[in-house]
Amino acid sequence: MSEDASKHLISATDLSDVVSRYMDAPDVQRVYDAFLLAAEAHDGVVRKSGEFYIFHPLEVAHTLAELHMDADTICAALLHDVIEDTEYTKSDLANKFGVIVADLVDGVTKLAGGEFTSRQEASAASFHKMMLAMTQDFRVVLIKLADRLHNVKTLAVRKPEAKRRIAQETLDIHVPLARRLGMNALRKELQVTAFKHLHPWRASLLTNALNNFLDKNAAIHNEIIDQITYELNAVSIESQVFSWEKNIYRLYQRIKNHKGRKHIDRHTEALELRVLVGSTAECYLALGVIHQLYQPKVETFKDFIATPKGYGFQALQTALLTPQKQLISIQIQSYEMYKIAQYGITAHWRYPELLSSSEKSQKYLDRWLQQVKEIQSATGNAAEFLEDMKADLFLNEIYINTPNGETKVLPKGATPIDFAYAIHTEVGNKCIGARIDGDTCSLNTLIPNGATVEIITDEDAVPHSLWLNFAITAKARSSIRSSIKKRKSHEFIALGKQILEKTLKRFSSSYAAISEKNIKKTLEVLNLSTEDNMFKHIAKGSQSAKLVARRLLDDDSLKPISDDKKDDILFIKGTEGLAVHLQTCCHPIPSDIIVAQLDETRGLEVHRNNCPILLRSTKETLSVAWMDDTSHEPHFLVPISVQLRNRVGALSHITRLLENMRVNIEDINISGDSDIKNMYFLLQVEDEKHLIKIMDALNNQAQVINVSRTFEK
Repeated sequence: MSEDASKHLISATDLSDVVSRYMDAPDVQRVYDAFLLAAEAHDGVVRKSGEFYIFHPLEVAHTLAELHMDADTICAALLHDVIEDTEYTKSDLANKFGVIVADLVDGVTKLAGGEFTSRQEASAASFHKMMLAMTQDFRVVLIKLADRLHNVKTLAVRKPEAKRRIAQETLDIHVPLARRLGMNALRKELQVTAFKHLHPWRASLLTNALNNFLDKNAAIHNEIIDQITYELNAVSIESQVFSWEKNIYRLYQRIKNHKGRKHIDRHTEALELRVLVGSTAECYLALGVIHQLYQPKVETFKDFIATPKGYGFQALQTALLTPQKQLISIQIQSYEMYKIAQYGITAHWRYPELLSSSEKSQKYLDRWLQQVKEIQSATGNAAEFLEDMKADLFLNEIYINTPNGETKVLPKGATPIDFAYAIHTEVGNKCIGARIDGDTCSLNTLIPNGATVEIITDEDAVPHSLWLNFAITAKARSSIRSSIKKRKSHEFIALGKQILEKTLKRFSSSYAAISEKNIKKTLEVLNLSTEDNMFKHIAKGSQSAKLVARRLLDDDSLKPISDDKKDDILFIKGTEGLAVHLQTCCHPIPSDIIVAQLDETRGLEVHRNNCPILLRSTKETLSVAWMDDTSHEPHFLVPISVQLRNRVGALSHITRLLENMRVNIEDINISGDSDIKNMYFLLQVEDEKHLIKIMDALNNQAQVINVSRTFEK
C-alpha cells in the first residue's frame, strides 16, 4: 500500500471513529458507504496541493462530525462535490442514500459556468441557489461552511490573485453566515484563516506584536485571573476564568480604524477574559464581585442575558481598569450560554442536553429563513439578491421597540424604513413618516439603540426609489424594489393605453370599440402575447401608436380625421399614476410648458420645452401638460443660482433663511472669486408659487445680487 493510500485509509478510519461515538451501527455504515462512493467517484483526482481529492470531502465531513451532525449531513458532506465534478447524478445519490442526502448535495453544488458571462455572475447565481436550498434545509449552509473552512486552510498552493479573491469572499459571505447561525467558533476560524491569506504580512506582524504583548504581560495577566478566581470562590461561586485568544482580524480592524493608535500596550489593548459560572443568577453575582474588584469603564457594560442577540447569544460584557492600568474586557456566561455561543444552531447536536435551551436560536433561524424566502421571491435577479443578503449579513445589532412593547432586532444604521418593513411588508409600503421616542423624524433618520419607534402610514402611499439610498436591510431593499417594479409595470400599461386612446380618438374611434377579433389579429401580427404587453411596447416607444391603431382598425391606409394636436396631449400630475420621469437636466415643475419623449426603461421623460438637452435630441417628442391636481406629489426639485457678495456669514444667512422657510436643500455647490460668489442650490419646492416666494425672499437679502432658476449645473 502506497503512503498516499495509507493516509487515505487512516483519514477514513478517523472519521469512522468520530461518528461511531454518537451514531448507531446502521448510520455508521451509511457514512462508510458514502465514503466508498466518494472515493470511487474522485479516484485518481489530485488537488492543487498534491493530495488525493478524497482528502477534501473527508475533512469537510470530519469538521461536521466533530459537531455530532446526523448521518444525512455527514453523507452529504462526503458526497458534496460528486454531482459537480463526476458522472454521478442527483438521481444516483437519491437511489443509494435517499432524497434528503441528494437534496443537500444539490443545494451545495455550484451552477455550471458555461451559461454565465462572468465569474461574478456565476458566483451570485450559485449563492442564490444555495440560499434557496437553505430555506428548505439549513444543513446545506453547514456543509458549505465546512467546505469553505477547508478550502481557506489549503489556500497556500493557490495563485496570489485567487488567494485574495477567495479570502475576501470568505470574509464577505461565509463569516457573516456562520455568525447568523450563532456558530462563533467556526466564524472565528474562518475569519482568522482568511485574513492570514488576504494580508499575510500584516497578519504576521500583528501576530508577533500580540505574542510579544502577551509574553511581556503574562505575569500581570495571570495575577488578574488568579485574583478574580479567588474573589469568586470567596463568595461560593465555582467558576472557570481563562484568557481568551484574540481574534487578530478584529484586532487589525480596530487598529486600522483608530487614527492615532498603531501599537499594542496594556493601556490600550485589553486582556480578554471569559468567566464561566453555573447559572444565570451567578452571572450577575460574578459581575458584582468583579465590579467591586476593579474600576468599571463608563458605558461599557452590556447585558445580553436580559436581551439576547438575535441568534441566541447571551452574556454579560464589561470593561474594567486595574490599579496597574491594565485594561480588561470580561465576558461572563453560564456554561450553557458558552456552549450555545460557540456552536449556535448546532449546539444541541453536540450537547443533546441543550435541546430546550437552543430553542430561541432555532426560532430565530426559522424567522430568518422565512425572511430569506421573502427576499428571494421579491428580488429580480441573483446579483440583486447577493447584494441585499451581503448587506443583511453584516449585523451589528440594535434593539428597537414598537409602541406596544415588541422588540425588533435590526442592524446598526437602520432607519424607520427598515423598521417599517421589519414589522410587515405592507407597513413599509404604506409608510409616510415616523416618530422616534415621540419626536417626528424623517425617514432617513438613523434609529438609536433602545428607541421606541412609531410608524405613520397612509393607504394611498407607495414606496419611493429614493428609499434605496438609506434602507440597509435586505428585507426593506428587496421589498422596495419589488413594489417599484410592479408599480412601474402597471404605469407602463396605463401610459401605453392612454397614448393609444389618444391616437384612436384622432381616427374617431376608441379602444372599447375595437372588436376582439381585431385585437387578437393585431397581437398575432405584432408577435405579442397579451394586450398589456402591447400597451407596454407603446409606452416604451418600441411600437408606434399610429401603426397599432391602424392595425386595430384593420386599415393601414386610414388617415386621421382630426389633426387637432390637443387630442394628442397627455396629462400628468408629477410622477404619480404613469411611468413618468421628470428629467434632472431641467427639473420641470407644474406651470412649466413641458414636452416628453418615450424611453424604454423610464417611460415618459418629461422636459421643460426650452431644455438645452431636449433641443439637442433627435428623438420624437410627445405633447404633455400638467393636470390641475398635482397635490399628491410630495415635492419637486428645482435648481436655482444665487449670486451674492462674499461677506462673512453670507452662506449661513442664506441657509438659515431657507431653514426658516422649511425648504429642504438637496444639494449645494459654491464657486466664484474672493469678491463675488455663485451658489447653486437644488431645492425641494411644492409648486411655482412656492418657488417664486423662495426666490423673492432671497432677492430681498442685502448681500444677494441676483437669483435665477437655472438648468442642472
